Amino acid sequence: MNIERLSLDQLRVFVQVADSGSFLAAARKLSRAQSAVSYAIATLEEQLGVLLFDRSGYRPQLTSPGAALLADARQVLDHVDSLQVRASSYARGQELEVSLAVDVFFPTDCLVDLLQRFRQAFPAVTVRLEVEALGAVAERVIDGRSMLGILGTLPTTPPNLLRITLPSVQLVAVVAPDHPLARVKGRISEKLLQQQTQLVLSDRSELTARQDFSVHSRLTWRMSDLGTKHALLRAGMGWGNMPLHVVSSDLDNGRLVSISTIHHPPQGTELPIQCVYKPDHPAGPALSWWLDSLAALTALSPDNKPQHEIQVKDDK
Repeated sequence: MNIERLSLDQLRVFVQVADSGSFLAAARKLSRAQSAVSYAIATLEEQLGVLLFDRSGYRPQLTSPGAALLADARQVLDHVDSLQVRASSYARGQELEVSLAVDVFFPTDCLVDLLQRFRQAFPAVTVRLEVEALGAVAERVIDGRSMLGILGTLPTTPPNLLRITLPSVQLVAVVAPDHPLARVKGRISEKLLQQQTQLVLSDRSELTARQDFSVHSRLTWRMSDLGTKHALLRAGMGWGNMPLHVVSSDLDNGRLVSISTIHHPPQGTELPIQCVYKPDHPAGPALSWWLDSLAALTALSPDNKPQHEIQVKDDK
């Protein structure tokens, strides 16, 4: 087998003959003479050392090796086409990759909608996405690992980052229906709240390490994953703050109930959401798309549906 002189043109002719069903049809598609197409296939077969087409019938038929190698040829051409598109985009000043750090409280539906629209606008740009909590989002932007961050659970914005204010997320304090706090009528006292285990997101960054935000119990369980916190809340393992869009169905079906304290009004609280980025980071077309799209958001849902209404218990 001699593949040193194997060319992309030969592979394109091979794929075109297979797709067209004949050498003549492939020649027409490629605007070449039929003899040139036949020569390209014959040369490719000689270099590969296998017969790609059975020519004994009226139309050429792929042989077993030909059918297997056709998939490889398509894959090679796809990679080359992708490389050419990305290189052309980069030559025009477009980024090859956009790296994002997103807070765990940012609604997934909204994020998916943004990513789908971004892929339509920039199909050749790779996305690297990290979902973090508290200071880890800002830390990734500050040290350059992420080009853009969406902050939520971090209550303060580092002064060395530029920011865009986004619509807020509604937070609600919840417990399982069989939890002791669920049986309290009206507003829960600070003393009683401190006696119960609070489920808290932990911080994996040095930016805000050993700092507590919205922690009101003496006993806390800490975890870095919002899904784990959600599951433990439904299991009655403690109380905690959750984004309303995550627990709205649980509140509707009774798997969780909202609680009211001096820190947590029955209707929930608004969590400010911000987009942050470094002022010295050059904004190419792809990053600019994210900045503009986030700034244009009027609600953190793809269809701008109104937020879930929390049933407020009578405090009397």
